[in-house]
Amino acid sequence: MRNIAVAATVGVAQPAHHTSERPFDHVVETLALAIVSGRLAEGALVPNEAELGPNIVVSRTAYREAVKFLSAKGLIEARPRSGTRVRSRDNWNLLDPDILDWTLRAGATVEFVRELFELRATVEPRAARLAAARRSEVQLEALREAMHDMETLEPFSPQCVAADIRFHEILFQSSANRALASIKPVVAITILWSLGVKQDTDDGEFRRALRDHWRILRAVEAGDGAIAEAQSVILIEDSLRATELALTQRGAILAK
Repeated sequence: MRNIAVAATVGVAQPAHHTSERPFDHVVETLALAIVSGRLAEGALVPNEAELGPNIVVSRTAYREAVKFLSAKGLIEARPRSGTRVRSRDNWNLLDPDILDWTLRAGATVEFVRELFELRATVEPRAARLAAARRSEVQLEALREAMHDMETLEPFSPQCVAADIRFHEILFQSSANRALASIKPVVAITILWSLGVKQDTDDGEFRRALRDHWRILRAVEAGDGAIAEAQSVILIEDSLRATELALTQRGAILAK
């Protein structure tokens, strides 16, 4: 198995990334990243608030709330007489947006990255086919606006990335299938992570992706579901290839 190091390797006491200064968030991210990366192995005792490290000082209340949150996510569980321990990975919901985000940031395996793209290839092309038949004029205009922003904004800028994600979200919404639309957060997180990996690639890859998006949009405009579906497959295949290439070019660790 090859492992892609997409985030710095950190100890339990040094979380890789923080989105909030709140103690609760600090503890959640510290423990979650340690668990999904394997630094806290399945069955391992979860460190208490005093064992998190010298750089993390939290109240017992904040710690307990964080543990309760991670328990609800299925990452840990309290066992009678044996303490709070990490649950088996088989019990995790890998498509939970938080768990997915933590997994990608902690360093996802090649196998997991490919599985995510396989999931996209299973559901997104079908959404594109349905969108070609069911989209409204308002949704079509929203797709055009997202496409315009992607083409005119600086490649890989936050605004351009937001437009890319918006394009795919609108595509799912246009399918008029609520079950398919529920996959949007998974696709959005995958795209966000993938674009982050590819941000240092040359303009050729970015332009290729733009062409793929344009072909989907034109098929949706024309009401051609078969072409929209086929072009969506191509877009996802091209994105996976470019993501793997970018990881290799930036010197990611690819060790069995």
